[in-house]
Amino acid sequence: MAYPPAPQYPQQPLPPSGPKIRPTSVNVAVWTQFLTALLLVVTGIAMFAVQSAVGEVVEDELLNDPSLEGSGITADQISSLMTIIFAATAGVYLLFAVFYVILGILNNKGNRPGRILSWVLSGIALLCCGLFGLIGQIGSTTYSMNDTEYNDQMTQAVEDATPSWVNALDWVTLILFIVGSLVIIILLAVPASNEFFRKEEPAAGPYQGQPPYGQQPGQPPYGQQPPPPPVQ
Repeated sequence: MAYPPAPQYPQQPLPPSGPKIRPTSVNVAVWTQFLTALLLVVTGIAMFAVQSAVGEVVEDELLNDPSLEGSGITADQISSLMTIIFAATAGVYLLFAVFYVILGILNNKGNRPGRILSWVLSGIALLCCGLFGLIGQIGSTTYSMNDTEYNDQMTQAVEDATPSWVNALDWVTLILFIVGSLVIIILLAVPASNEFFRKEEPAAGPYQGQPPYGQQPGQPPYGQQPPPPPVQ
């Protein structure tokens, strides 16, 4: 006696998991990176803008300084030194700004390598540019030309020639560099951020082509007779 075949119900696919929700810690870290990058760009542009004018003032002051007569200092040497001071610093600021923007975009998407690189870059910014830059701002800078150091004269000339708003902007940038780097490192390491950056495991579900429960591969469904063997 043949039994009617058991009804076959289609297997429903698992519902797709929704997009990850960025925690507040990641949002604040990303916006800190963007804000730091913006301030770095503004400071870098300001340094490029005043480099020529500052160099001219420093040249006039040093070349007319009676205490430096016979020192052998030339206008070209002073110009080269101004380029190193302003252009090199501005270039480093702009380079960090580009990296901060790129890493901020990656962190916003939950990119794990982006978070690791953010830790590395923030650590470099905190140690090399932030703390060392702050020490350089507080202490005196050593200027050397023709194997002779001109600390007091050169430092005073640069300070007098640099606009006060550029000095203030540089101070704000250094402070934000230090505080922002700490904020980024800490916020990207809190548990909420770890959960956001964690790699998602594929959801468990039935394999495609798997027979219904209790049915062996190659067997007809329950209640259905196998087909007769072919006639020889």
